[in-house]
Amino acid sequence: MQGIQRGTALLAGFMLAGLASTAQAQWAERRVTLEGRGGLNVPTFDISDAVDAGPSLGIGAGLQFAPRLWLLGDVDLGFHSGADLPGGGSGPDVKVYHYIAKLGYELVSAGGSPWSVIVNAGAGGMTFDVDGAGSNTYPAINVGAKIGYRLSPRVSLLFSPQGDIAFADEDELGTGDAWVWPFTAGVRIGL
Repeated sequence: MQGIQRGTALLAGFMLAGLASTAQAQWAERRVTLEGRGGLNVPTFDISDAVDAGPSLGIGAGLQFAPRLWLLGDVDLGFHSGADLPGGGSGPDVKVYHYIAKLGYELVSAGGSPWSVIVNAGAGGMTFDVDGAGSNTYPAINVGAKIGYRLSPRVSLLFSPQGDIAFADEDELGTGDAWVWPFTAGVRIGL
């Protein structure tokens, strides 16, 4: 009887050690990334009547919490010149800040290929800072993708086409929804 109890205790110990090892291995597989990007922010629909496309800078972070699922966070800053007005001259310059939290799904994993593709959707806010008129922040939604090409185990080139839509106050911004598309490229570093 004592032999059975010792055997059971030994088996239970091995199982617990195996579970602990599996949990540790799963945690080790989680990846954390940081990004630096630059590119072009392109306004579309009504907001394009007020501002032109302009340069963009962005940073991002990602945490892979399951084999194909990512938590992502991006901050982008776009610099837009005022669009030409029908009577001559141009409208005021506008800086547009994007703050978006996203959930990403990895369609192509970088494990067997140098390529990775993550599609994402999320929500956050966008601030429109109009020269001479102050700034306003509105809720926003996002869809996009992050396409990476691995250069080394920790460094990838990155292309990140995104679509951000702010639900603005038409009286403040001149449109009820402002569509601004950050198209950026840069570097993603795995930590």
